[in-house]
Amino acid sequence: MTYDETWDDASTRRLPLAPLAVVIALAALTASMFVLYRQSTALGSERTARQAEIGHLRKEVTLLESRGAALAGRVGSAEKTLKRRDSGIAPIASRVLKSVFTIETETGLGSGFVAWHDSSGTYLLTANHVVEGHLIGEVTVSRKGGSWSGEVSAVDPAHDLAVIRIGAKPAGARPLWQAPTTRPPRAGDQLLLLGSPYGLYGTVTTGIVSRVTRRAIQTDAAANPGNSGGPALDREGNVVGVLVAGGGENINFAIPIRQACAKLRRC
Repeated sequence: MTYDETWDDASTRRLPLAPLAVVIALAALTASMFVLYRQSTALGSERTARQAEIGHLRKEVTLLESRGAALAGRVGSAEKTLKRRDSGIAPIASRVLKSVFTIETETGLGSGFVAWHDSSGTYLLTANHVVEGHLIGEVTVSRKGGSWSGEVSAVDPAHDLAVIRIGAKPAGARPLWQAPTTRPPRAGDQLLLLGSPYGLYGTVTTGIVSRVTRRAIQTDAAANPGNSGGPALDREGNVVGVLVAGGGENINFAIPIRQACAKLRRC
């Protein structure tokens, strides 16, 4: 064999480079796709976690907003309460006093207030012992600016209540119990008494409700002879009772206004 023949035989046994390059490229592509898959999976998991976190945050924001609204409502209610307290009892007294009258009879005096009216006249509630013995005859109903003649139209001695009717409608004397409803006070509530102690028209005293039973409201608000028959009002100016009795050490009693429904008025 010649030298040339030996060289030609060796050259025919070279490695196939093209298929090897294809295998390497496929391996690289597979590796790249695997890396991309892992990255895509990781991104999907992270996206799911972030979405769950966003949903949780939205729930917290909604809860905080609802709590904020509730807190704003409480703050508003507290502000209204403080404003009412700051305003004091003067506005209530000013609004109600025109409806409170001095009741005079031949044997004494007391107080009364316009409870309701209808087409035939104005009806005042008072204590029965103020007008006791005057079922026949007139009683005098007066306040600053005028006086009127009235008649006792109904009595309830069991509850010490009575009704006086006058034919007129005194200016500014709005009914304090036109709608015969009431919510009884509770022990500790503020109470206002209006009336004419010793004939001193337009007297206002205040205290608290000491005790409440079905038949009586006990209060430490000051009352004196002449206050009997006057209204007892709550902080909002609603009539809750009719003063009927007083005692020592500021222990005074009012009949709950609902007792007027027993005999004096159809409720």
